[in-house]
Amino acid sequence: MKKKTVGIIGNGFVGEAQAFAFSPISDVRIYDIDPLKATHTLEETLEQEFIFVCLPTPMRMDGTQDLSFIENFFGSISPTIDQIFIIKSTVLPGTTELMGDKYPEFAIIFSPEFLTERTAKLDVLTQARIILGGDPKLTGRVKSLFEDRFMNRHFILTDTRTAEYIKYMNNTFFATKVSIMNEFYRLSQKIDVNWDDAMHGFASDGRVGDSHLHVP
Repeated sequence: MKKKTVGIIGNGFVGEAQAFAFSPISDVRIYDIDPLKATHTLEETLEQEFIFVCLPTPMRMDGTQDLSFIENFFGSISPTIDQIFIIKSTVLPGTTELMGDKYPEFAIIFSPEFLTERTAKLDVLTQARIILGGDPKLTGRVKSLFEDRFMNRHFILTDTRTAEYIKYMNNTFFATKVSIMNEFYRLSQKIDVNWDDAMHGFASDGRVGDSHLHVP
């Protein structure tokens, strides 16, 4: 079987996690604007079959998202035959579709990551599900890459907009959980509740886990 090749654009904690995950089964090349974080040149990295785009997408003060890093990347390179770009950056629903319309010569899909910076490498190895959004012909090929590395994982193949939406659903849900637990803690201090015992009792209910959340 021909060994698959992987390129990574952006060596932050998301890009680093992809390199860590796929290096055992793939030829991995990494490019970053910081030469200390790059293992290869941009040209060498772009020779690979699968390119993970792990660039920053910060929010502006007015609430809009800055896509300049991704747009500048696609605007400055040329695609090769049979090459797939996999956006890993957190982007608003409709962004990958927008990139596809703006740069139709590129084959682009979206695959969200659910990582925390402190445990990113462990998170990517233990991910319960892998979501691939885009043209089924493309997501099918990317799925084969993931299957070479991750066995018995739950794959969800969908369109790009839905994949992007899933990422925001997860981010918002976990942020909500943190917020409500902070409020419970503040209230416990005001009414003289033993917080450790309260948390033990709360967490001992198996229905608290995400898998037991049912929304009609």
